[in-house]
Amino acid sequence: KPELLAPAGNLEKLKVAILYGADAVFIGGKEFSLRSSASNFSLEDIQEAVEFAHTHHAAIHVTCNIILHEDNLKGLEEYTKDVTYGDLFEIGVDAIIVADPYIMSLAKKLHLKLEVHVSTQLSTMNTSAIRFYENLGVDRVVFAREVDYQDLKEVREKVGNGKVLCALSGGVDSSVAAVL
Repeated sequence: KPELLAPAGNLEKLKVAILYGADAVFIGGKEFSLRSSASNFSLEDIQEAVEFAHTHHAAIHVTCNIILHEDNLKGLEEYTKDVTYGDLFEIGVDAIIVADPYIMSLAKKLHLKLEVHVSTQLSTMNTSAIRFYENLGVDRVVFAREVDYQDLKEVREKVGNGKVLCALSGGVDSSVAAVL
């Protein structure tokens, strides 16, 4: 069965997406998200989103897809722990979507109870790159939007038992994800 992953900019849109059949929703937090100037989700909003999603058998993926500058490192470890565990209770985010190798390694080093997905931002277009990220411990790599059908077929053959997913964006762009 295909997984339908939808974006949501606020709780209302998240709830609509799930009620209309999204299997998972990706959201941005107030920090470490590429679109940090957008309204995005506070930790309390993320908690509510997770509770709603899990009640409806859906998953929440939080984007931590900023490309880190030196001054962005401050607070990153605490934030990733907060998104996963919360202050007093486990929030239960299912995955984080990342673009910076340091965040990938940090998530694994901290033994967070969530999956790590490589963002389409990294423009991954080959199985060698997938294997590189697999060796870093990531769970899913989203291919570049430029990957065509022939590339998809080759990846399916080479990735083996992993699932290959196709994502459509805006009706014209597409991304493919390899689940390791």
